[in-house]
Amino acid sequence: MSVQLEKKHEKMMEKIHNGEKLESLTEITDEYKDNLLTLLIAQADSELAGAYGYIPWIEGAPNVAEKLVMANIVKDECRHAKAIYDLIDRFGVNTDKLIHEDKMKNRMKVFYEPIKTWADLVMFNFLMDRAAGHQLQDAAECSWGPWSRAMQQIEKEEWMHVKHGETWVRKLANDPNQKPKVQEALDFWFPKVNKVFGKPGTDSNNVFRKFKLKQRDNHEVRQVWYKEIKELLESYGLTVPDISVIESKN
Repeated sequence: MSVQLEKKHEKMMEKIHNGEKLESLTEITDEYKDNLLTLLIAQADSELAGAYGYIPWIEGAPNVAEKLVMANIVKDECRHAKAIYDLIDRFGVNTDKLIHEDKMKNRMKVFYEPIKTWADLVMFNFLMDRAAGHQLQDAAECSWGPWSRAMQQIEKEEWMHVKHGETWVRKLANDPNQKPKVQEALDFWFPKVNKVFGKPGTDSNNVFRKFKLKQRDNHEVRQVWYKEIKELLESYGLTVPDISVIESKN
């Protein structure tokens, strides 16, 4: 590393350690930029893929009120995706190529799973949107100012989506005719959503934390999520899979 680049790195890290936000491309090193883009691209695609998953349920929702809710969630997710793609644009990345050609490289496997029933939909909503909410919480506190500010609004809307999932999972679990269906949906979606947190203690996660692009290890975020969903689902009378058994099979 040249003396000039070393000084740039040191100045950047001093700002990060002092809790200051980085605002300009001229302030950051290539390593920081590459790691930031990895996270931004993954989030942008996940927001867009989430919208695609909900689109069929505008038609498939059980009543007009729910059709409107589904339409609003799709609108929210598309707006979130655009906000993050706009941030990516600032780095000179071809976002159209990301959306149309490179999506297979960036998309989490959970978004390729079929959502077959309303019970499936609301359980996915319950588990996945809460998982996203916890991950977005880290981003809202990140060192890159433009992302942090964008995430503060997005995070609020994601937690509104979470409440929708909670309401419907509780409602279905309290219906004796629907409870087996929602339990089946839980058993199907739980291991798949659990994987979105990634493996604990990875080199990449350590770098994300060094730059304060993430605040916690993947395992810490997963455990907070699991504690919350376990308490809620058990209060609805549902049986929650044992996370340690699921992870031992991965």
